[in-house]
Amino acid sequence: MTGAPLEGVRVLDFGQGVAGPYCGQLLADQGAEVIKIEPARGDWSRTMGVAGEDGQSAVFVSVNRGKRGIGLDLRQPEALRLARGLASDCDVLIESFRPGVMDRLGLGRTDLRKAQPRLIYCSVTGFGPDGPNVDLPAGDSTMQAYGGLMSIIGERDGEPLRVGNVVSDMLAGMNAFSGVLLALLRRKAGVPGSDVHVSLLDSIVAFQAPPLTEYLMTGHPPQRLGNEHPLIAPSGSMRTADGAITFTVFDHQWRRFCESLGVEPLASDPRFATSAGRQRHRDELRGFLSPLFAAGTREQWLGRLRAMDVLCAPINEYPELVADPQVRHNGLIGDLGAGATSYPSIRNPIRGIEGTSAPSAPPRLGEHTRAVLRDACGLAAGEIQDLIDRGIVFAASEKLHA
Repeated sequence: MTGAPLEGVRVLDFGQGVAGPYCGQLLADQGAEVIKIEPARGDWSRTMGVAGEDGQSAVFVSVNRGKRGIGLDLRQPEALRLARGLASDCDVLIESFRPGVMDRLGLGRTDLRKAQPRLIYCSVTGFGPDGPNVDLPAGDSTMQAYGGLMSIIGERDGEPLRVGNVVSDMLAGMNAFSGVLLALLRRKAGVPGSDVHVSLLDSIVAFQAPPLTEYLMTGHPPQRLGNEHPLIAPSGSMRTADGAITFTVFDHQWRRFCESLGVEPLASDPRFATSAGRQRHRDELRGFLSPLFAAGTREQWLGRLRAMDVLCAPINEYPELVADPQVRHNGLIGDLGAGATSYPSIRNPIRGIEGTSAPSAPPRLGEHTRAVLRDACGLAAGEIQDLIDRGIVFAASEKLHA
């Protein structure tokens, strides 16, 4: 990837699942050489959701582009020696095991820095590197609950709901990426290897800074309001004659909004005259507005609201999102690879500083084992074959199609 910001940076990615691998992918997107290490069974994200015949699940594909894959059986001493050798020539290491696992393998930060003092060591954990929950398993399915996010999502008087995506994992992956970049800047300034610690818990709590800060200031926990904005009324979703939209009317827009809809008396109604009043009387206000919106089409309402500079948008299903002109214009959705090995790809959201080459498709299990051992470890073909024969390492041709 010529001209990319991280060209020349080598990353050893032990991450599995989503958070650690997403960090590695973001680094690869900016030109880093990322070597992904997997056990014989593969990264467990390969089995999440539906997987194709080649063993690539949508989850795995979504967070592992641009990497080279090597298979190592880390239960065996020779494989551990190879991993240490790779780490000794790397700039960054990413791991997402429970605290203590890498230390027990002899791959902890203290051990590896004996050979590579400049190594940046990034650990992504569930709850953090220490504390009362350090040994508990963690994943987004429980972290949205533990971290408070589910408590503010759902219909009024309804049950808490989770966001339909691995929020804490994606946030932690982005935070780990930011931490690694900061560590690389520190190293350039003369500070040797840094430790980067990111957890799912820290990431999902920090993500909620606005509502959590309001609770800390007022002592009042936020109430679930469905699709309505917790601080503004009218807001939220409305059903039109042919679909649904969402909108938010700020206080300074309220009177013009009422005039445009032909309901001027609402603007001066004591219940709705102030922002606080409209929030207290949300249900009554919605009762006035719902029939009006139901009488027009989605496009008609979007046009009227946009003419008033009111925040609004269609509630797109995925087929509509993929076909949306702005999404297509931004090039957010593309393809990796070619022919039978082509995969859909969601573009990195950072634009303007990427390199000139398109990233490669996510690696098949053990796809680059031979190349990595040859290029990064300096092993001859016969030595590599011997390691494969003895099950120390594995390559795609031996395992994937056996």
